[in-house]
Amino acid sequence: MMDHERTEKELQEIFEEIQHSYRTSIENAIALQERTLEFARGLLENPESRGGRAELEDLVDGTRRQRAQLERLTRKAAEAYMKVLNAPADYHHKVEEARAELEETGPS
Repeated sequence: MMDHERTEKELQEIFEEIQHSYRTSIENAIALQERTLEFARGLLENPESRGGRAELEDLVDGTRRQRAQLERLTRKAAEAYMKVLNAPADYHHKVEEARAELEETGPS
């Protein structure tokens, strides 16, 4: 029973970390969108403002970084979920391998 409780606790921690990572990623995306809207508003209010190109490039770079981060997070979360889903089968497979090895080395 202790192994089951420990496994449940470890899974809960993994899922909480994934949830926290998604929350942080979404918060960063929202902040980037707010910066983009402020930039667009500034362009509409003052089309001849200086520094617009540098800020625009910064926003584009931020968007690329955000997208790459979200792609990595999604991939890692999918891998974690697959490990959880495959764990019972992997465990069963390892038990069967151990039994087969014991049978091979046991007395005939």
